[in-house]
Amino acid sequence: MRLSGNEEGLASAATMAGPGPDPDERSLRAARLPLGRKIGYGAGQLVELTVESMLNVFMLFYATVVCGLPGGLAGLAIGAGIVVDAIMNPLIGSLSDGWRSRFGSRVPFMAMALAPIILTFNLIFSLPSGLEQTALFLWLMLLSVSLRISSSMFTVPYQALGAELTDDYNERSSVAAWRWGIGILGTVAVIVLSYGVFFAGPGGAAQRDAYLPLTLSLSALLFAGGLIAIRQGLTAPKSQRKVEAPTRAIHLRLLGEIGEMFRNRTFRILFAAALLFNIGAGVHLALGLHVATFFWQLSSTQIQWLGIASVTGLMLGAPLAGPLYKHMEKRAMLVVSILAMVGCNALPASFKLLGLLQLTGDALIGFLAVVAFVGGVMMALSIIAFLSIIPDAADEHEHLFGSQRQGLFFAGWSFAKQSATGAGILFAGLVLQIINFSAQPEQGAAVEIPERTLAWLALAHGPGAGLFAIVGIALMLLYRIDRRSHARIIDALTEHRGAGGG
Repeated sequence: MRLSGNEEGLASAATMAGPGPDPDERSLRAARLPLGRKIGYGAGQLVELTVESMLNVFMLFYATVVCGLPGGLAGLAIGAGIVVDAIMNPLIGSLSDGWRSRFGSRVPFMAMALAPIILTFNLIFSLPSGLEQTALFLWLMLLSVSLRISSSMFTVPYQALGAELTDDYNERSSVAAWRWGIGILGTVAVIVLSYGVFFAGPGGAAQRDAYLPLTLSLSALLFAGGLIAIRQGLTAPKSQRKVEAPTRAIHLRLLGEIGEMFRNRTFRILFAAALLFNIGAGVHLALGLHVATFFWQLSSTQIQWLGIASVTGLMLGAPLAGPLYKHMEKRAMLVVSILAMVGCNALPASFKLLGLLQLTGDALIGFLAVVAFVGGVMMALSIIAFLSIIPDAADEHEHLFGSQRQGLFFAGWSFAKQSATGAGILFAGLVLQIINFSAQPEQGAAVEIPERTLAWLALAHGPGAGLFAIVGIALMLLYRIDRRSHARIIDALTEHRGAGGG
């Protein structure tokens, strides 16, 4: 029987292993992490989720409805920033993988990124009024590029740092759950402060002068989370993995490393699936406020309640993840949770368009809140599953190719996430253009939209976005690492390191 490429690599690596694992190193890497370390590390997720939540929920709405930029141009400006950032992610991952300093390989990048993140985060939601269309487009695109690159300078090394905390299959799920559970407080802050404080009143999210005070308030939260994670990175025990000094120029080294990554079947599966999942998520999130405001005709208070229901589900998903992953494989949980999330996203609008949903008033809000809550739980479980899968796949890669690529694996995730989300936002902007969606800044939420336009808007937001995720699920069925195979990989890696393999 002929072995696959990955299986041949596993077999050959096993025969090259040394005399046996170092008991001290193995027990250190498999030990249960202290709760304080998980919380301290998890605080860093506030940086990404606070920024991402604000951008995903409000950026396209702010650019089109508040600032008056056409949907196609707004989607292009926002999406271009994400795509440029995605191209930078492998470079950031490679640099952090090979960085050598007394502060470690990850913390210097995280520390350098915080100030630029806060500056560009506030500037992008305080676009100057009175600019002509071309100038507004260029300014938005410049800020989008700057913010996304700054954010990745923090996020990619931060994610790789988490992969180095433990080798244990279950502990990685626990680390991912704590990271997500703490980070989602950034999303909570976005929802509560926006609709509950700064967007309160008849203007709702169409109030231009409310955005900068909101982002300034959120900046304090993400700054605190970033500092706590940096401190944790400085005080946590250093990984036993040896960082080799780079021997080639970064552009030459990076091309070889990327080629190596794509020779890995598991990486190709995860990368393609992440692309599809995030294109769908980008479309759904970018059109979410448009659909809530114009299709469902909800007030700012009602939108806030749906946001709270969704965020409550996102928060509950974190404590549920740990117990569930002890009894289910990560792939199974990922597939089930994404299928359920697609259903929650697509069915309500589809039922209404088919005439099967006749609820109005408080009954409608209650129904949508329940759906948003369940969808939030499923989204949390799916993201935690993916984040805990990536370190396992990086271990397999080290076993197959003899090289440590934690930074590049998470850069691949960030590349797929950023470029696909950017493509989703661009697609959402084009949808607004194609269906002739038009709302003048001075009209805000009071504008009348034709029913046919609203129907196409809802279809793109729900079922259309869900189709991308369904194809991604089909790809994930090809993923093969489970609890037993990962244990064998760690045994072989520990033997190899104990034999002097690094």
